[in-house]
Amino acid sequence: MSFDNVMIALETYGYWIILLTLFCGIVGIPAPEETFMVLIGMLAAQFHLMLSWTLFSALTGTILGLAASYAIGRYFGAPFIHRYGHYVKITPDLWAKVSRKFHQYGKVTILFSMFIPGFRQIAPYVAGTSSYPIGVYSVLGIIGSALWTIGYIMVGFWIGDRIPLQVLPWLSVLALVVFVGAVLVKKWRWRGGSEA
Repeated sequence: MSFDNVMIALETYGYWIILLTLFCGIVGIPAPEETFMVLIGMLAAQFHLMLSWTLFSALTGTILGLAASYAIGRYFGAPFIHRYGHYVKITPDLWAKVSRKFHQYGKVTILFSMFIPGFRQIAPYVAGTSSYPIGVYSVLGIIGSALWTIGYIMVGFWIGDRIPLQVLPWLSVLALVVFVGAVLVKKWRWRGGSEA
């Protein structure tokens, strides 16, 4: 889908697209959440979207995604892991160890997992499967979601009238290159250290 088509869709169905994109991103369907939130922040700054509804839609989609992932983990995760986990080398003992670690560091994990791509998709399932208390999970999930969505959208809002929208896809590519480069450098240093 071209950038122009994305713009047309956002201007036509904006708030529903925001909600669904962030919902899908949280439950594990691939979506470029951070880039998307910066984009909608920029659109709000340029009056293509209302900032209040943009923030509301993003936060709602994220919270619904966390709730759905937790529920799936809680009601389907444990039986699935016990029945099929050995096929992917997840034994009951290993899963019990993961659950204990999650309960030990659960509050910090839930609060800040939103800022780590990949981990934010896994954490709600682990919380549900390990029967993490739903009240604590809900409060921390809402706080973490608010920090994450508001933070990225406001970055977009702040730069919205300083950078043309057409530059955003190239900024996304640059961010991806920097991320991959950082991972490769870290891996290279780790290998170098292990060989020494």
